[in-house]
Amino acid sequence: MKTIAEAATEIAAAQRPVLCLDTCVLLDVITLGNRGQADQIGLNRRLLDVVVTTPERVQLVVNDLIDWEWNQRRDDVKNEAMTWLVETDKQIAQIHRAREELLKPLPFEAKTYTDPQLIDDLAALGQAILGQALVLKQDTDCVLKAIERVKKKQRPSHNKQVKDSIHLETYLQFSRQLRDKGHTAGRFFLSTNASDFWHETYGAKGAHSELANDMNDAGLTFLGRLPIVMKALGILR
Repeated sequence: MKTIAEAATEIAAAQRPVLCLDTCVLLDVITLGNRGQADQIGLNRRLLDVVVTTPERVQLVVNDLIDWEWNQRRDDVKNEAMTWLVETDKQIAQIHRAREELLKPLPFEAKTYTDPQLIDDLAALGQAILGQALVLKQDTDCVLKAIERVKKKQRPSHNKQVKDSIHLETYLQFSRQLRDKGHTAGRFFLSTNASDFWHETYGAKGAHSELANDMNDAGLTFLGRLPIVMKALGILR
């Protein structure tokens, strides 16, 4: 765990592109299947492979609140994914039962997919990605700025939640310090939190217009989907 200044000095010297992550990006790994995005599991595996084997291509960054939030919410999200598997098995059984009631049974038994190991493996993938990230220590000035957003009902705290503003203010300050230290590689912030961060017209392709000036001033590019970020980083074509 490093202070913002320590991390900025280290990464600016290495001139590595930076990808700052929101907690939802990590938790989403567990539930990609039940949200119809199973193809992105492979993209997360590819991202992990890149940061492990060629770390100069991108530096993952989180703040200490994200590390805490992952540990707090992970089991609940795993239970959500397990519920999806259980419900899927029930639906498959009903398809077979319907055919039997029509006296036209399917020529094979209903399969079951309730597999706790699948959910554990997905959680392990999210944990592995988090484990490769540089963790920024809590910064008092960033927390105070986040609280001001709450008081003024400014996005992303327009609904009075402070944690998203802590993420934002931490990454903005980190990006500003990188810029001031001569960092010229890309600086990205990835969040799948559409309601608080995504652009009201362009969606995942940019930050909400109420956040755009802050992002631009700090030289921080916001994107809302992993495939878009990986293309921007040159990992995907």
